[in-house]
Amino acid sequence: MEHIATLAQAKDATPGQVALAWLLAQHPSTVPIPGTRRLGRIDENIGATQLPLSADELADLHELADRIGVQGDRYNEHHMSLVDK
Repeated sequence: MEHIATLAQAKDATPGQVALAWLLAQHPSTVPIPGTRRLGRIDENIGATQLPLSADELADLHELADRIGVQGDRYNEHHMSLVDK
């Protein structure tokens, strides 16, 4: 989180915007669907679409994600049983 927070501060953005901007940069067909309960968060999420990340920044974030790894299932056991059916 510190790396993302530092990058966000340098870009006058929020860590959430950096995360969304990174996801959007992964592939044209990648469409993150962030959940929110507040109107201000919708504006924040929209701002992520205009947040430029350099090739070096994207590479750093990708390397960070690889180092941390993804752990756990996306859904609980019941809902995982419904995936790919």
